[in-house]
Parts: sequence; structure tokens; C-alpha cells
Amino acid sequence: MTDYNEWSVDLGSKFETDIASNFYQKFQFVNFNGWVRNLLGQQEMNGIIKLNNGWLTTVCNYTADETLHECADSVIALKNYLEEQGIAFLYAIPPYTISKYDPQLPEGIYDYGNDNLDRLAEMLKEGDVDLIDFREVLHKENIDQYGMIYRTDHHWTSRAGFYAYTKINERLQKMLECQVDPEVKDFSNYTVTNYKNWHLGSRGQRTGAYYAGIDDFELIVPDFDTSLVRGNEKGTYESLIINMSALEARDQTSRYTYDTVLGNANRNYINSNAYNDKKLLILTDSFGKAVNPFLILSYREVQYIMNSLTWEYLESYKPDAVVMFYYVNNAVSPGYYNFTLPNEK
Repeated sequence: MTDYNEWSVDLGSKFETDIASNFYQKFQFVNFNGWVRNLLGQQEMNGIIKLNNGWLTTVCNYTADETLHECADSVIALKNYLEEQGIAFLYAIPPYTISKYDPQLPEGIYDYGNDNLDRLAEMLKEGDVDLIDFREVLHKENIDQYGMIYRTDHHWTSRAGFYAYTKINERLQKMLECQVDPEVKDFSNYTVTNYKNWHLGSRGQRTGAYYAGIDDFELIVPDFDTSLVRGNEKGTYESLIINMSALEARDQTSRYTYDTVLGNANRNYINSNAYNDKKLLILTDSFGKAVNPFLILSYREVQYIMNSLTWEYLESYKPDAVVMFYYVNNAVSPGYYNFTLPNEK
């Protein structure tokens, strides 16, 4: 059974989060508290900040250069090793709830998330890492970053996941000199079902349904034929990747719509309908759940690891490309770059 009870560091103390999530009539209490605070115009509740535009967030502390160098050096060492093996490498930076170009922070609230990511990005560039910084891509294309992130959750939306896929896929096709099925890349070949007021995310659970509202959740399903293999199971995109249980009945007390519906995306797949024979390895966290479904439909084989990568695994799997992207807090945490390379044996 898959565990969707995904606590994340942006929620603060795991103990306090578990208590807040389980005490008797908690949801009714939090809802009333959030309604009152919203009425009074208060912009902080239970460790959550409401931005001026209504989006909920937590703020990031400053990460020292020494820590960022430890992260960047690990990535650069991995990139160099992969190059020696003829394996392409791509690092992506997802958008953070607080936009670099339009922070919307209430007066007196300070955040270092984007500053941390900016310094990490510069270190990676200095190491010649092929980088997609989605904060910059969205800004250059005049796309509102807030529209790509759930109002009440720290994740990007399903539609943002497809957008990110198109950019990652464009780069991979050039790196690997291969083609991807045009149907997969064309958003018009998918059916989008919008579940209105359905998803009260990790931050919304701490502030209630009346403090910032409830997010819609979009389910994106291909209109074309799919044929996938996951372990000993064979099936379609809908049967193997999508878990409909969180969409069968609205449950505002659960923050796991995103994690449940897309949870199976962070697993290993073979795509029988692939236009190419390329193999990908994706190193990511829960942000990958919105992107991986479309990569799975694009390449012959996709495997997933969160962070503990070894050279033995690479030699066994022999991927053609490795793609890495993490949520802002994880991206600046050395524990997410726990790679074991030959010279470290």
C-alpha cells in the first residue's frame, strides 16, 4: 500500500503537525479560527503567512553559502561523472510560492527562499550544469507564477506540471537527439476535468477552508492510447498512474488530493508505445508527481529515485539522461544530494 501521509519540512514540526491534524473536531475549530482571522485581516496563522494576493506560504530562512556549496559541489560531481559515462544531465528549479519578481509579502515579513535558489543556481552555472530555472522561464514568458501554484498548498498544479514537462522535454530531445510522440506533447490531446473547490492543501489544513479558500484540482488524462508496464502490472495511464480515490468524494479534511491522485507517478515504468528507446532517471520529490506522468508517456523507460543514488545503480540501469528537480527547501538541503560515486567508495 502506498503511504500518502506526506509530511514535509515546510509544515514545521512533524509532531505539532500530527497533533494539529488529528485532535477531536480539529477541522471545525481551525475553520472557525481561520474565518475570524480572515475577517480581521490577519496575515499569519499557525505558522502560515497569507501573501497580499491571498496565497498561503511559509517563509524560508537564510541558507549559508557553505551549505549551498556542499549541495552544488555534489551536483557538479554527479554531472561530471555522468558526462564521463555518456549520460546527459539536466537540473531544474521549480517555481516557489513566493515569486522572485512579485513577492507579495506582507509588511514586516522576510523570506530568503528565492535568494537561496539564486545563489545555488549561480554555483551550478559556474560548474557548467545544464539548468532550467522555471522562475526565470515563467517571468520571460510573462506567465503569472502564482497561477502555477496552488493557493493552499506548496505544490505546483497539474497544468503547471505539463508546462514544466514541455520545457524539460524540449531540452531532453536536443540532448538525446530523439523524437517524442507529437500526440504526447500537444495539450489539446488531453481531457482536463476540473474538480471545483476540491483541494485544501497542506497550508490550508493549518488555516481552514475560510482563511484563503479551497483550490480547484485539475485531472489531466490523455485522449490517445497508452500502454505501460509497472513491475508485473500492465495497463493504461489511467489504471497505473492515476488514483481516483481522492476524487470520488470531496474530503476537505484531507490535504492529499495531489499526492493521492498523482502518487503513482513517482515509480518505475516502461512505455510500450514510446517513439524512442531512451531511458530516463528522475531524481525528485513530490514535485515530480505532476511532471513524471508526461515524461513516462514520452520515453521508453522512466525510473525514479528521491535522492540516494549510487554508481552501482547507474551502471546497472544505464540511463540515457538524468533529470533532477526539488522543492525549494529540499533543493538547499545537502541530504537530498546523497550520491555515492566511484571515487567515494
